[in-house]
Amino acid sequence: MKKQGFAKIRDFMKGKGFIAALVLSVAAVGFSTYYAYDSIMSSFEEGAGSENLFVDVDKGQPGIPKNTSAPVTAPEKTEAAAETTLAETEPAATAANNFFASKSPRALPVEGEIINPYSDGELVKSETLNLWQTHDGIDIAAEAGTEIRAAGEGTVLNIWEDGLWGICLSIDHGDGYVSGYLGVDKSVSVSIGQEVACGDIIARVGNTAECECALPSHLHFEVKKDGEFVSPLSFTENN
Repeated sequence: MKKQGFAKIRDFMKGKGFIAALVLSVAAVGFSTYYAYDSIMSSFEEGAGSENLFVDVDKGQPGIPKNTSAPVTAPEKTEAAAETTLAETEPAATAANNFFASKSPRALPVEGEIINPYSDGELVKSETLNLWQTHDGIDIAAEAGTEIRAAGEGTVLNIWEDGLWGICLSIDHGDGYVSGYLGVDKSVSVSIGQEVACGDIIARVGNTAECECALPSHLHFEVKKDGEFVSPLSFTENN
């Protein structure tokens, strides 16, 4: 009777033991899975906090090719573009050439010492007339018969004889400038309306100016700009 009861208990325990073992096995598998997952997540978080997960290829990692860029080459100028550039620069060059071409040469009509300067509107005493008056030109010492040359290119404007200044002539140079040659010889070499260039012979020194006869032989040379007297030297030097 006792043996039968023990056998039943043993059989029951065998069944219960199998179930317990199964439960323990399942629990062990679950624990191992959780532990592995937790370890992986901890390693990931530590790595993310301490290092950059993206490798900088440009820092020369072995075995990884660098991302190189092809050199940028400037486009070559086409023939049409070159012609356009040349065409754009030609007007500026032409304008510059025209500017310098318009600045024709100028020079004093005779070579010699200036014995009586331009007074620039101030009164000076005339040695001949013994009067205080302005001297509106310059007197350049030169022997009688010395060739007088045009101070610049232009057109002969007038030729006349004055009671005080003798034989006179004037040249229109354009841009408001008119030059005057006073006290010249009667043998004038040009005529009214004639075109002349700088240096062309227009007359000779004649000492026909009675108002300056007390001075040595000379040419009285004067210049007007827009009808007003200006320094003859400013006309000949600033060109």
